[in-house]
Amino acid sequence: MTALYTAEELLLLASAFKCQMLFGLPDRQLLVMRHPQGFDEAKQSLIDKEIMTVDGNLTTNGGMVIQLLEQYAISNRYIRLDNLMTGFGTNNHLITIKWREDGKFQLYVHQDIAFLKRIMEGYPLFNREPLPEDTTYLKKIIRQNDVEEYFEQEKSTVQLECFKIDYEKKTTSIEQWIFFENNGKLQGIDVNQENTYQLSQYFLVKKIYDFYRFPYKEADLR
Repeated sequence: MTALYTAEELLLLASAFKCQMLFGLPDRQLLVMRHPQGFDEAKQSLIDKEIMTVDGNLTTNGGMVIQLLEQYAISNRYIRLDNLMTGFGTNNHLITIKWREDGKFQLYVHQDIAFLKRIMEGYPLFNREPLPEDTTYLKKIIRQNDVEEYFEQEKSTVQLECFKIDYEKKTTSIEQWIFFENNGKLQGIDVNQENTYQLSQYFLVKKIYDFYRFPYKEADLR
């Protein structure tokens, strides 16, 4: 599904199943404060997209979007890869909301292996060739000073975060990493522990597989 949605449109659709927030989207109250007419405009836009009828009922297409949003909303695990926010649906489906630079959102559904292929091909850092020494370690702690110059030059990074939610206990655990290639070496920052590492390529690939729960063979990842 490649239609473009505003945050107000997605939240308006989510209200159909009494959901007031969606992971990764701006807060509803903040949206109203910034643009009081936003939700009224969202309703008209959904009518124009043939997602909703003029009397407020959902069309067939609208029902399909609602089903995906509901699966996304009840997921107890979310992965954020830069601007891709992914929840876990049924039958090995992953539901992803992509936050575009223009502030709009796109909604996608993938089989897990198809999504794996997409991100591995889309991120050169993920499919770089391992170095010979990568088989001898997973991570080695290094000094923060060793990467300061990299960030001073405002070079690109990849942010990967895993959010695990316990709805009964009302708790959320978060693991956050920033990955980048510095002078031919894969390096990363564990944001929670505030540690900087030189990393084996196998560490990065295993982290991707574990976060998204992709099946893998231990022998392949050493």
